[in-house]
Amino acid sequence: MQQDSLPHPFVGDKVRVSTIFEPYSIVSGDLFNYKWFEGQNKLCGYIIDVCGHGVATAMQTSTFKMMLDNVLLTGEKIEEGTLEIINQKIMQYLYEGSFVALLYFEFDLQASVLKLISAGITLFLAAKSHECSLVPISGCYLGLIDDPDIEMVTIPLKAGEIYCMMSDGASDLIELHGISKQGSFTEYMNWLAKLAECPERKDDFSVVCIEILQENKETTVLDIQNDGDLGRAHAIISEFLERNVPIHALTLEVAINEAMNNGLYSSWRVHVKIRRMGAKLIIRVKDDGPGFNVIAVNAQLKKDRHEEEYDELLEAEGGRGILLMRMFCDKVIYNAKGNEVFLIKKI
Repeated sequence: MQQDSLPHPFVGDKVRVSTIFEPYSIVSGDLFNYKWFEGQNKLCGYIIDVCGHGVATAMQTSTFKMMLDNVLLTGEKIEEGTLEIINQKIMQYLYEGSFVALLYFEFDLQASVLKLISAGITLFLAAKSHECSLVPISGCYLGLIDDPDIEMVTIPLKAGEIYCMMSDGASDLIELHGISKQGSFTEYMNWLAKLAECPERKDDFSVVCIEILQENKETTVLDIQNDGDLGRAHAIISEFLERNVPIHALTLEVAINEAMNNGLYSSWRVHVKIRRMGAKLIIRVKDDGPGFNVIAVNAQLKKDRHEEEYDELLEAEGGRGILLMRMFCDKVIYNAKGNEVFLIKKI
């Protein structure tokens, strides 16, 4: 139930968001949530760590989630005073001697500013081009006193920077093992995931990682007329995919190769254009051949029948390539003549 309540990872034009949620036991006292506002120009969220373990703490955490969502994730302006009001409400629900650590974050991508409000979670990781460090921010736990000290800071944002909001189960291990500067967002996520498996871990481990992306509209155009052109095209396409869509690079390379092979089979010349438009990849492959019967092939490729059609299509001219393209891409669109195909993949 806790896992199902968490927000999904996200890759867009301006940011990439990924998370780690590893309870110390079956359930967790940690929780986080985030939501987009202002046409996906402002990402607002929080991470909390409720003192304690077990079912009772998890139930308190779910109660606070509803409370925090109704106050912090509405699109309204959040200041220190907002958390002071939340503190009064939280004190009504906490068991004696327990408390809540919280960090609110607000990524304003239009203004290129990060706002943080700390109430007990006092470290976050900032990875920039020249350094990676745990950055301190002060703030008193919620639920202990009527008037806790709460701190708000604002930080300018730049493309390429990575910020990780985390519970102390994660920051304690980073302080214990030391910071390991990584080369990419994926490498940071892998490093943190490996850290969560450390035998020294004695607490819930939760992280929300946000990367500020450079607006990406990269385009590559290729004109293939012989084997030499084809070899160079394979290398250029492979590098483009590794740079822009590393997770899907291998399968997309197969799909593009199949489209090129089908084009070269029917023509002596193939044109390839690959374009990254934010969170979408568009590949256009066109040949100078006579095309094929698009209507007949589309009728054969009925939805959700890939496995049944596989043997049939293997026998058809170009059928294997069309099937693989459909399997690995979100959309495969042919022109009416059948000598041009668009492959579209959301990333």
